[in-house]
Amino acid sequence: MNALVLTEKECLELQNLPDVPLKNHEIKVKVSYVGICGTDKHLYKGLPGSGDANMPVVLGHEISGVVADLGPEVHSALKIGDRVAIDPNIPCGFCHYCHEGRPQLCEHNQAVGVTRHGGMAEFVNVPETNVYQIPDSLSLKAAAMVEPVSCAVHGLDELEIKSHQTALVIGDATALLVRFSLRCWQQKV
Repeated sequence: MNALVLTEKECLELQNLPDVPLKNHEIKVKVSYVGICGTDKHLYKGLPGSGDANMPVVLGHEISGVVADLGPEVHSALKIGDRVAIDPNIPCGFCHYCHEGRPQLCEHNQAVGVTRHGGMAEFVNVPETNVYQIPDSLSLKAAAMVEPVSCAVHGLDELEIKSHQTALVIGDATALLVRFSLRCWQQKV
């Protein structure tokens, strides 16, 4: 499969990688869209993202696509042809943070596009617990933004902003995302 591989600091190469067999509980997704995040920029510059990149690595963690294959022992209701979005964070499930219900702080976290191959390829293998079917009303292009939007919505939830309050978020290309997130969040309130 064709993939854009970060081989070393500031070096991306288009490579033809061999097909990786699915492990137990993994789903192969044919990538439709992948976002380019600030994390990808940091990894390219040799800085850590959610962790240090395991180079060579296929970048890209904001992914949407179509289920192409199901690995052994997949118990998900997903089937080949389903349209999906991917959660790139793969907590261990065993450390004290995971047991406290705070998997975002997992001591042994893996991340699609950081510690394992990501979506800047034709296909990506992901644990079944990280693959979510999307509704027909959501385009695959928009579904690639599920992960960054969820980060913004989570931040808003943590702030406990009330409907009468105003917030300003400043950062790299976040204005449109935050505006969208605030609308979604306000509809929820």
